[in-house]
Amino acid sequence: MRYMYHATSMDKLVDILETGLKPGIDGVVYLCEEPFDAAKFLIVRGLKEIIVFKVKIYKKDEKKIVETFDHSTAYFKCRAYGYQGEIKPSNIEQVIKYGGS
Repeated sequence: MRYMYHATSMDKLVDILETGLKPGIDGVVYLCEEPFDAAKFLIVRGLKEIIVFKVKIYKKDEKKIVETFDHSTAYFKCRAYGYQGEIKPSNIEQVIKYGGS
């Protein structure tokens, strides 16, 4: 088992805790290996309040993780990944908040 991190806006908190993380139109849920790395992708878009979910990835599901190359690793100083499929609420271990009051 390993842990990865997904960042999004604060307004999605309740829905994600109830229904889990759903793939976007490209079929993946974006993840990073560190919480602040996940947050960086929203910080550059100007979001002031960000939540990061610590997600448990079981060994049997690691094959669903692919590295994504839709960003500059030199700029963000991290690698990004896509999880092919939904992530259940039971796989969310922790919620970390960045910004706001």
